[in-house]
Amino acid sequence: ARHMFESVLKSYPKRTDLWTVYLDQEIKLRDQVRVRNLFERIIHMQIPAKRMKVIFKKYMDYEVEHGDNNTIEEVKKKALDFVTSKM
Repeated sequence: ARHMFESVLKSYPKRTDLWTVYLDQEIKLRDQVRVRNLFERIIHMQIPAKRMKVIFKKYMDYEVEHGDNNTIEEVKKKALDFVTSKM
């Protein structure tokens, strides 16, 4: 399934709906490093703020459940940096 998602995302890299399905699948597998790497890949893409909001919300929810205060603060900072870069 991972190979399939990677192939589809090569063709449609800005489809946040595909990213969220991919993230959900990886979250179920409980590999925190892989999940965080996927979040990092998508938050550094040029995606409209409205759609990126969904990604940052999902990232924050993930860190609240699986991370700690440090990882939560890191996501908050990344979200703020994103918003600031769009101004």
